[in-house]
Amino acid sequence: MTNTPSAIPALQPLATPRSRYRISDAVFTTLSESIRNLQLPPGSPISEPGIAASLQVSRSPVREAITRLVDLGLVTVVPQVGSRIAPISIREVEEAVFIRRALETSAFQQAIANGTPDTTEIQAHVDANVAAAGAGDLDAYFDTDELLHQTVFKLAGVPRLWDVVRATKIQLDRLRRLNLEAALTNGELLVEHQQLVDALAARDLDLGTRVIDQHSTRVLTDTVRLRAANPTFFAE
Repeated sequence: MTNTPSAIPALQPLATPRSRYRISDAVFTTLSESIRNLQLPPGSPISEPGIAASLQVSRSPVREAITRLVDLGLVTVVPQVGSRIAPISIREVEEAVFIRRALETSAFQQAIANGTPDTTEIQAHVDANVAAAGAGDLDAYFDTDELLHQTVFKLAGVPRLWDVVRATKIQLDRLRRLNLEAALTNGELLVEHQQLVDALAARDLDLGTRVIDQHSTRVLTDTVRLRAANPTFFAE
């Protein structure tokens, strides 16, 4: 079944910022996160007046934010037609998978380098992830998945590196969101999450590396199916 862009959901008005710079930054964050989580799906038309009215801000900071999104390849502008949310770039998805796999593997290595890490927090996130899957809670499942992988970087002593990873994977997260219902029922993902914790507790580099490699590339195997179901959502 082919998905086509529907009416854009209303964005929440921004809290009153203290400066024009903060307005532009807040608009950019709101729009980029709405693109990341598919609240603004690929192909959706957007306009400065519409966004400004929805967010209850002036058009100038919206224009600045859209320019930044165009530079990131998240918005396309067609002369005399208008602006639309860009399709998901398969090339950028593959690059994001490469970056995430490499950095998370390095973080795992560092986390176990100087002793056995405290896995209490990451185990709690894994347990919450299992509970979210059991409850069919898509948002909680996605959020706890993010938290448990973020905790690997925290255990490595490089928590800010997760911000780097997250900044590179907007296209990947769009694909993951599109695949979220299927992921929710894929028990192998839950097994891999627990294996990651077990590998940390056992300081098992081989297991950790193998799990991260398999886990981080799983979504790529679903690309053919997702593209067939949503052909307008994708670009090379």
